[in-house]
Order: sequence, then C-alpha cells, then structure tokens
Amino acid sequence: MFDRKMKLLLAAAVLVMGLNVLQQRGVRWRMVVGFVQARPWLVPSVLGLLALAGLLVWGLLARRKAQGRAYQEGLNQAVAAGPTLLLLPRSDWKTVDPAKVGLWGRLADALPHDQHISFEIFGGEHESAFALHGSPEGVQAAMTQIKAEWPGVQQRNLAANPAELPEGWSAFWCECAPATWDQPIASLTDDPLRGVLIELAAVTGAARGMLQLVVRRDFGTRKRLGEAAFSARAEQVENAGVKAIRSKAARTFEDRAQQIFLQATVRTVGLADTPERAQGIARGLARAVCAAFGPGNPVQRVAEGEGIDPVRLRHMGRAAAWAGDELATLGHLVGNDMQRIAPRLKAASARSLPAAQEMRLGPQHLIAEFTEAP
Repeated sequence: MFDRKMKLLLAAAVLVMGLNVLQQRGVRWRMVVGFVQARPWLVPSVLGLLALAGLLVWGLLARRKAQGRAYQEGLNQAVAAGPTLLLLPRSDWKTVDPAKVGLWGRLADALPHDQHISFEIFGGEHESAFALHGSPEGVQAAMTQIKAEWPGVQQRNLAANPAELPEGWSAFWCECAPATWDQPIASLTDDPLRGVLIELAAVTGAARGMLQLVVRRDFGTRKRLGEAAFSARAEQVENAGVKAIRSKAARTFEDRAQQIFLQATVRTVGLADTPERAQGIARGLARAVCAAFGPGNPVQRVAEGEGIDPVRLRHMGRAAAWAGDELATLGHLVGNDMQRIAPRLKAASARSLPAAQEMRLGPQHLIAEFTEAP
C-alpha cells in the first residue's frame, strides 16, 4: 500500500514538473514569435542567406567536379594520342611462367600518376603480336619495366594502329571482371593466355581479334581489405564455427591486402567485315578469358557493346581490382612453346641486336692522344 502511494506521488510530481517546463517553453516561444513579428524582414533575410550558402556550396562542388572531368579528359587525350609499340619476344625464349612474372607490381609504382596504359594482344589471318599503347611518358615507364622483366624483348614502332577500324568493317567488344573485389582470382590453368592465343590463331579472313588490358594504379583496395579484415575480427559471435569462419575470412583479407593492386579493364574485341563475325570473335575471346579462372571468384562478362571508340581511344571501362600476380596471368609475353600454338605470332630473332651506333668503338677510338704540358 505504501509503495503504491509513493508511486502515485512520484508520478504527480513528474507531471507537475513537466507542465511547468512546457509553460516556460511556451512563454519563451511566444517571446520568439513576437520578436519575429516585430521584424518582418528577418525571416526572408535568413532564408536568403541559407539559399546563398547553398548555392555557394553547390557551385564549389560543381567546379571541383568539372575540374576533375577536365583533368581526366586531358589524361585520356594524352593516352589516346600516344604511341603504339610492337613487343617482340625472342624466338629462343623458354616457357614463361606467369607465376614468376613481377612486372605489374613494379609497374603500378612506375606509371605516371592517374595515367593508364594498354597491354594488348591482337591477331588476324596474317599475323598476331603483342603491343603496348599509352602516353609517351607512360610507354617509356612501362618499357623500362618490361625490359627489366624480359631483357631480350625488342620493340618496334607500329605504322598502323591495330585498334583502327578499316572502312566497311564492324566492331564489337566485351568487358570481363571478377565477381567480387575482396577474394583472390585463381586461374584454372598454368597459363590463361594460352586459350586467348588459340582463339586469335583461329581468326581468318577479313577479321581481327584483340585482347586489351587497360591498367592504372589502384589506391583504395588495400585500405578496403584492411577495413574488411578488422570488421571480421571485431564481430562478436558466440558460436565457435562461425567464429572460425570469420577468422578465416579475416586472414584471407589480410593476405590479399599485402599485394599491390591495379585497376584493370579486361576488354576483348572483334573487328570484322560483318557485325555477326565481330560479335562472335569478341565473345569467343571473352569465353576463353572467363573459362581460365576458377569458381572461387569467377571472371564474368560484365559489359559489351558496339563501336570502336572505347577500343581505339583505350578508355577505362568496367574496371576491377586485380592484384599484380593475378594480372600477370593474362599480361605477359610468351616463350617458344606458345609460339608453336600461335604460329603467326611475331617474334624477334634469337640473335642479339648489334650495339647502338653511339656505343660502337672504331679504330679512331683506340688511339690514345698525348699532349705535352706547356
């Protein structure tokens, strides 16, 4: 009985205090309303200042966005107008193991900031070859790392751009990407490029096929993997099995975060005298690429389209994060074992090139000149 009376008294006290607060706030609110009514210019002025501040913020954001678009457009134009080099592996090279290729991890740091390059394999009825396209600075940086990876590689200037569309031909392209960004991309074969070369060797007649790896440095994937690993370990779970799964996922994220990543657009291209043939070549190359990678993180066709502009200008399309060693499975030169699979593949002679003219020593350089002291 006593507890009940105390509860009633406490409820009454809280009610009285609440009514008092509401009354005080009501008085204050009436004072504010009266102050505003006495100054009719106040509300329009405040609203005008808020609108002006909103327009200022919107203008700054729009200007920054326009500057970013202009900067990226300038980079795209520099890449599109850059040179295309023919890459010639030596005909006496032994088998190239993609697992031992460290080109892309070094190239990620060597490329000019925000610029991309295109590593390409193209082929038709008469020839197939490797090529490199980018801005002059990007090509120079890439060639330094390519020669460091394969010292015997030779380069030639390409007079005809392999991405140009001949008159009367049609173009079709497909873009492939892994299903998720946080899981490793594992290949099912020792060399996924073998299937691509076989597809290119089958192209005959008025047609040409191409694989483009349009690549630039990735700046965010390692951070995202670190955050994913932290979240997986920080999650509180009581079930031992679920906890083990979370720990395994965290270790996968941590191991993957140790690698260097690049944003890559994997584009397969078909150029032919009819739209149907161009579409068949591009999709056949895309199937060869996708079939070479495992189901843990499958590589899938994510976009396709007609037109030559994305191919000719080497635009970044549906890009995805690839680790350096994962990208090396498709982006590498080949030895003479692959040259037997693709007999029309251009290769350099097994003989070494002569020394450059400025490095040659003639008889005039072997005579020591002596001068007498005055």
